[in-house]
Amino acid sequence: MNVQNKIDPSVEVGKEINPELLLSAMQKQKIKARDSKYKEADLSCLRAIAQAAINVELFTIPLYMTSLYSIQGTHQIADSSNLYPGRYWPGLGPSAGYIPEDRRNEYDVNLEPLFNIDCLAGESGNVNKQAEKYALSVNQQVFNGVYSVFIEEMLHLQLASNMASKLGLTPSFTSQALINEQYGWECYNNQSGIPHILDFADCTTDLSKLSPEVQTYFKKIFPGKTLQDLRVNATELNKEQTLLFMLIEETEENAKKIIQSKYLEPNKKTKRPKYFEQAPYDWWQPNNKESDLPLFGSIGHMYLSYWNYIQIQYDDGTSLLDYATIQRDYFNERSGDKGYQAQFPGINGSLNVKADHTVLKEALMNNVNAITDQGEGGGVAEMLSKCWVEEQWAQNLLAALAASSEEEHPSKVKEKFQPSAEALKADYPASGDEGPISGSACARITNKYKDHFQIFSDTLQLIVDFEKPNASSSERYMTWPTWFAEGNAWSSALLDPNGGDKAHKTNSQLPQVESVVQALNNLKLAANIGDTHKLFSQSAVGTIKGLTTALDRYWSGQTNEFPGPAMGGSGDRVSICWATTGIAPDLVTGIEPQNPQTLYHACQGMSYTNIGSDGLPPPEVYHSCKGSNDCKAQGGCGFVHSTTAGGSCGGSVAKGPKSAPADNKCNNLGGCAVPISASQLFPELADGEYKMQLFKFDLKNKNSFSAIDYTYPKSDDPCKGKQAPEKQDEHVLMPYEKGDGVYNIAWQAYCNANGLLDADGNPKEQPTPSDIRLALPPST
Repeated sequence: MNVQNKIDPSVEVGKEINPELLLSAMQKQKIKARDSKYKEADLSCLRAIAQAAINVELFTIPLYMTSLYSIQGTHQIADSSNLYPGRYWPGLGPSAGYIPEDRRNEYDVNLEPLFNIDCLAGESGNVNKQAEKYALSVNQQVFNGVYSVFIEEMLHLQLASNMASKLGLTPSFTSQALINEQYGWECYNNQSGIPHILDFADCTTDLSKLSPEVQTYFKKIFPGKTLQDLRVNATELNKEQTLLFMLIEETEENAKKIIQSKYLEPNKKTKRPKYFEQAPYDWWQPNNKESDLPLFGSIGHMYLSYWNYIQIQYDDGTSLLDYATIQRDYFNERSGDKGYQAQFPGINGSLNVKADHTVLKEALMNNVNAITDQGEGGGVAEMLSKCWVEEQWAQNLLAALAASSEEEHPSKVKEKFQPSAEALKADYPASGDEGPISGSACARITNKYKDHFQIFSDTLQLIVDFEKPNASSSERYMTWPTWFAEGNAWSSALLDPNGGDKAHKTNSQLPQVESVVQALNNLKLAANIGDTHKLFSQSAVGTIKGLTTALDRYWSGQTNEFPGPAMGGSGDRVSICWATTGIAPDLVTGIEPQNPQTLYHACQGMSYTNIGSDGLPPPEVYHSCKGSNDCKAQGGCGFVHSTTAGGSCGGSVAKGPKSAPADNKCNNLGGCAVPISASQLFPELADGEYKMQLFKFDLKNKNSFSAIDYTYPKSDDPCKGKQAPEKQDEHVLMPYEKGDGVYNIAWQAYCNANGLLDADGNPKEQPTPSDIRLALPPST
């Protein structure tokens, strides 16, 4: 979210910020000597504002993600096990490469020298020719920029959540301010505003109130329209959507200018203005929720109101800062990973501060500063500090700002809030053909100096310049709707550009590229596209639901595992909807709730309640990450987990006997991604223990489970080259290998658990992979 309110540090306090934002002596007295009768209500309101701040950050994530994955393209799997050589998959991803000079501006990091190295020369001996293949296309450049925003919004969500939990609130990521009871995102249902901040219907029709840059684009893109005509929908990244994102990210400098004056004055009935009401609120009741808050009008005013509550002291000597609870930090700390490097070392994400209130306020303000400097263009923390300049924490922050040195590189983001390039390279190493740096690291390093407004401004200019064929350039910006509208269809050349289908030849369990191409085109057929869109829309909603409910559990202390892989998995499910239909996934409609008494299944033909059926599981159980599935038997993919608690969903972490796909005994002990992609293969394991414990479920006894023996098929070589049978707690474990098809292993587990073996111990014949499973890319 954006607050374009840069402040010249050389100007004296009180002269460089809006006088209306400064607090009078009477207002400060109301905050610093507040009647203790308001304590219960104040605590309630403080937590409501804290939740509103979370909602504001969460609001942007599926919105930006949906548009991000509308950009046409394909991606390779970043695979250290080299399971998919030469194979590409539907949907663009972050790309390793450099921005060509003619499209590079002063804020971009020039990575071209990184790719002009001798080892890239190859057989040709021409370094520059080889390096040219790493020049980013327009689509890749746009994707990388918006991807970096998407990742930082997740950081902001974490920071806002830790601020909230430090103040005694258990953060909610399923607030009805954003979603309905079916997990549909009502905030994207052609809505006219930004939750808690602004209703575009209340804006003036005078476009001169906008900043010059936004005003110029607005008149060009929306001729004859005003801010009142804007609507929020999760759709493709075109000019209109990008301009909306610029407006979302620019809400501070011109906030009061763009709102009609009648909404800034006290209402005759309530005696309160609709926007910019001064906190604390004497009218607030303890049972009020965040939906009862007034509209703030800007991000800056939201944090000003937030901070006024943080500053409250009562006439009984107590303070609202006497409350603290659970803290989390995914970006700087990874439990059990000693080699992990902090991506944002200048940000104290966890707020684990146990000193006096001065130190705690400095830590809280550091988070506010990080959120607003990266996404909001800066100024908010400085503004708040100058409002309370007589206090030590404010003086310390202002002194630190004054002492900060000038950036060597033009920057919109302070150095301490920029991601560490070295940490990104270490945490996201390159693999396969990515070159000297991974796509994920490259995208974030290239854009480290830009705030979100600048990135969307650059994005809009690229779309304007390259959306139509241009005689002076072969480059073209294109989204999936445009690609399909121009008569394009999937071909083997898109998924296997080098030809020869090396991936299938390397591992015959991987479907042939022609099968995947045929499935993708089948799903787009006129007779199928409606069902395809509905299914993948429900899949996207279910995946995001799995993510948000997992976040609820994570911040409430029910689990220590952050659903990081679900972030990327959510993108895969949104991306495949675009790539098969050319239509935005419907995130509004929602999905049916699960029946808690039903034992759902993970994939095609593996039903526990309808043995023999070849159907896929219902959309309400689709998910992308272990821990985001709702219950037992719903684990998928190749990122196996141990049969005991602890660790994370990565082959490098899971140890000992593993939990079989489609046969896991609870939600935190299964793999990712349901349904299982036909292309999903098991990666290499760090512990080298390729063995699984199987379980049988008893539907007549509340779906209870018990460990069972794996039955080896009868043959001259019963282990088929694998290790000899081994027992764990008196049970025979099922062996598997790196590169085995996950569905094949899941099928063996399912048939063993349900007595579907023939006399020789062989599983019954598998169903033919559905087009859905063939189209889905492997989880990564």
